[in-house]
Amino acid sequence: MRGLKIAGLVILSLILFISLIAFGLSFSLHWTVLNPDFVIAEGDKLEIATLASEAMSQMLPVELSEEALVSLTETITTLESSLKDELNTIVYSVYEYLHGERENLELANLLGLTLISSDFIIAVIDTMDGPQLASIFWEEFQEEIEQEFPLPEEAFPQLVAGLGEMLTDLKPWVKEQVEYAAGPIADYLAGEVESFSVTISLEPLIDGLRGVLLGVFLDFPPDELEGLPPEELEEAFDAFWAEFTEETLPATFQIDETVIGKNAPLQIASFTAGAETVLRQVREYVGSFRLAYILSIVVSALLIAGIMLIYRNVKGSTRTLGIVFLASGLVVLAMALVGKNVGGEQMLRAMLAAPQQLQVWASQVLVDLLAPLQWLGIGFIAGGIALLVVSFVYRSSRTTY
Repeated sequence: MRGLKIAGLVILSLILFISLIAFGLSFSLHWTVLNPDFVIAEGDKLEIATLASEAMSQMLPVELSEEALVSLTETITTLESSLKDELNTIVYSVYEYLHGERENLELANLLGLTLISSDFIIAVIDTMDGPQLASIFWEEFQEEIEQEFPLPEEAFPQLVAGLGEMLTDLKPWVKEQVEYAAGPIADYLAGEVESFSVTISLEPLIDGLRGVLLGVFLDFPPDELEGLPPEELEEAFDAFWAEFTEETLPATFQIDETVIGKNAPLQIASFTAGAETVLRQVREYVGSFRLAYILSIVVSALLIAGIMLIYRNVKGSTRTLGIVFLASGLVVLAMALVGKNVGGEQMLRAMLAAPQQLQVWASQVLVDLLAPLQWLGIGFIAGGIALLVVSFVYRSSRTTY
């Protein structure tokens, strides 16, 4: 009978040891990878503007000047909050689907309500600073304007400043055009219509550009026109302007499926369909994991109760449970520490070519990912030691329970 009791205790203790380790792993995943709040918190720690600046510095060392790089970084910094808000909405919706709180993900509609919505596009426009934008793209337009308008080099700073003011003043008009075109574009990208066409009048843009160029032309007339009164200078400007608008600036701009891309709806549909297929499979795994997580708790509780019933005394029960919890805690803690050290080294080696800011962020994510496992291991160790102390100091009694 005593041998059967010992065999039962050994088997239950071994199973409890394995069950506690499984619980530790599932507990860690439950509060990290499978927790949308954890994912969003880690994403918020990533400084997108700094990362984008570092990436652009590595990829475009010649094309972008230091001033242009600073301007783009400032724009991304302003936009970062809105971008993260949209991404967080997507994350919560995906996790609601994975946890079975919604039946259909409808990823295409979700994207249409977030990253490709007119509200987000307008938010992007709001972040654009007119003077910065004019300065960044001035080099692209400089050669063409120089060919059409005989302006001296000293006129260019005034022209850039004027273009910046114009772009700033035109923001309300741009927003109106975006709102006007967003609906048909969204319907086309979602595959609800096979074609669309939106015509936008460029009259405000043309009038603003004419005013800027005229002001610069009057302040810096060509040498052959120096000394002429403003009326005659404006007549000369009109001749240049007529040729410039005829060859370069159309009166309207038409947005249709050829501008967006005829394959864009198919590409989006293919992407969303593939993503939903993967997420559907992941949802099944998540459901199985959540069931295993609950079972690990129930099984561990039953095993603890079984050990206590076999001993039917405090001293023996606490001694065995203390050993099991202490051993489980040491294993769980060792897994967390090895994961941080070895896993961190391997991750850094794999990310040598990645921007430094991304490497730092990934290292911190790994630490946060393993933190619940580490603290649970410490908790198991503390609980095991406490149970062993109880087993040593508890005075035996004939009373059973």
